[in-house]
Amino acid sequence: MRTVDVSNKPKTLRTAKAYGRIRMSRSTIEAIREGKVPKGDVLSACRLAGVMASKRTPELLPFCHPVSLEHVEVDVSLDGEHLEVFSYVKGVERTGYEMEALTAVSLALLTVYDMCKGLDQGMVIEEIRLLEKTGGKSDWGRGMEGVSISLEMEEELRAIAEGYLKRVGASLQKDGRVLITTKTKDMQTLQGISSAINFYLFSLVPHRLREGVAIGKSDGRLVVLMQKDELLMRCFFENFSHMIGLWLDGETL
Repeated sequence: MRTVDVSNKPKTLRTAKAYGRIRMSRSTIEAIREGKVPKGDVLSACRLAGVMASKRTPELLPFCHPVSLEHVEVDVSLDGEHLEVFSYVKGVERTGYEMEALTAVSLALLTVYDMCKGLDQGMVIEEIRLLEKTGGKSDWGRGMEGVSISLEMEEELRAIAEGYLKRVGASLQKDGRVLITTKTKDMQTLQGISSAINFYLFSLVPHRLREGVAIGKSDGRLVVLMQKDELLMRCFFENFSHMIGLWLDGETL
């Protein structure tokens, strides 16, 4: 066993973003929101734990290189029955920051579990995953910075979509390059991508999937057409929002 030799690699600007969420009862969510958890301020502790954990990553993972961290950011949000954590790590190094970003999210969620376990024994850490990495030989999961998005949907669904899109850096505009809508559109459907998305979503929410999601092109814009369903929309954005920029550029078409 050994670490990877990175001594001959040049130092470059690198970033990584990660995401995770924990499901809990609505009463626990309210206790966190109102500051009534006996152990203290869960949101502040979650952010602090994530930042501290990112700095200790090489001590926790035996084959992870020590790296210089120039910037670490941990954001936390409460949404329905979930607490969500987003991390962003940045620096100039010979190797990437994926593990630092993932460790930040992991320890932030474990901190939430530790602080709330006295209130809720049924909490479940449902997901921890990398959203994006940049720098080095290749980028992965490009974010949506600079991508203009238009939304045409009901107000309650619009609020959900706006929350997800702002977190990945999208710009919400009236005539964006991408239209996300729940209203029927005449478009050239990209059947391959649409089928792959619906196949995956069906594994998550089979009882909610009817029309599902269709990806297409119309009047020079990328169109994401989805059925009017809050759970389906959340699943789509949590799993595919980072791909919209690639579809727009035709890299996965």
